[in-house]
Amino acid sequence: MTKKVLNIGLLTVVTLLAVLFFVLDPAKHTLFPRCIFNSITGYYCPGCGSQRAIHSLLHLRLMDVVSYNFLFLPAALLILYHYLHPVINKLFGLKLPNILYHKLTPWIIFIVVILFWILRNIPVFPFSVLAPV
Repeated sequence: MTKKVLNIGLLTVVTLLAVLFFVLDPAKHTLFPRCIFNSITGYYCPGCGSQRAIHSLLHLRLMDVVSYNFLFLPAALLILYHYLHPVINKLFGLKLPNILYHKLTPWIIFIVVILFWILRNIPVFPFSVLAPV
C-alpha cells in the first residue's frame, strides 16, 4: 500500500470516530468500553476520562476536557504539533527542528505521564483534582 492510501484510510477512521464521539456521549452509552485498569484495581490510569474528554472537546467544552483528563489537551496539542510542523516548515520555507524528535523528549513525556498517573490517584487536595470527574 502506498503512504497516500494509508493516510486516507487513517483520516477516514479518525473522521468516523470523531462523528461517533460527537453524536454519542461516552458517559451515557454502554457502547464505549470502560477502563480495564480502573475496573480491576479501582485506580485511575493516565487515560481514564479520555473518551469523555474527546466528546467534550468536539463540543468545545474545554473546561470539561480538563476536568475529565488534565493531560488530554497537552497530548492533543502535541499530536497537532507533530502534523503541523512539517506543513509550517514547508509553507514558510523554514527548517525548524521538530522538538518531538529530540532525544530527551520521550523521557520527559514518560516521566510526566507516570507522575500524572501516580498523582491523580492520591485522594487528597490538590491531587484529587486530577482524578476524572
